[in-house]
Amino acid sequence: MQLSSPLVAHNTTLKQLQTWVDEDPFVATNVVTAEIIEIVRSNTDERIQHLLG
Repeated sequence: MQLSSPLVAHNTTLKQLQTWVDEDPFVATNVVTAEIIEIVRSNTDERIQHLLG
C-alpha cells in the first residue's frame, strides 16, 4: 500500500466528510482509495490554533 499526503478537515461532520471523499472522481472510479482517520487533539501548536475553530 502506498500512502499519500494527509488532508486535515475541520468544521465538518464525519458524514459530510465521507460524502465529499466518496464523490471525489478518483475515489468514485476506484483509481485510489481513501481512509478517514479521526484524531483527537491533546496538545496543539499555537501556529495551527486557528484550525480548531
